[in-house]
Amino acid sequence: MSASRATSLLFAIVLSACAHLPATSTFALTSSDFQAGATLPDGSMLNGLDCHGANVSPALAWTNAPAGTKSFALVLDDYKARGGDGFVHWVAYNIPANVTALPANAGATEPELAPSGRHAYNDFLRRNYGGPCPPEGPAHEYRFTIFALDLESIDDAGTPMTWRKLRFIIKGHTLGEASLTGLRGH
Repeated sequence: MSASRATSLLFAIVLSACAHLPATSTFALTSSDFQAGATLPDGSMLNGLDCHGANVSPALAWTNAPAGTKSFALVLDDYKARGGDGFVHWVAYNIPANVTALPANAGATEPELAPSGRHAYNDFLRRNYGGPCPPEGPAHEYRFTIFALDLESIDDAGTPMTWRKLRFIIKGHTLGEASLTGLRGH
């Protein structure tokens, strides 16, 4: 058999084998309160500064976490704010691996997260959800990101937990991440 024919035969066998493999699932984050790229609900707006919303965190759900996930962390940021430095509105961590959703208003409690987990300090210097309140002008992009971690829990003893500290801790422990972006203007 010629080398060319052997290569073609091997390619056909590999292609045939791959056709029978199960489709890979993608880690995904969704919300029943808004669609990707759509306007965040009025109730999600901050009740403070010059905004008068209900400050209710939207319901979130995630599917197809990577194998080996032991916990999750969540951040909501207006990543283009402040000249690209961003503004962090909500941070949660130590969300158990068996939790795959957060109900609306899960971010209301301080410092514990309902149903399970903890809040880190946001840029409002609070340990809860702080909704959007952008300045006048075009809509801002608010990005919710869930991180699948190979850490069962994160020790938060010592200095206060912030997104910047948490981001450093989870570096090298992130198995996957999924994001969902909503818009909000003022």
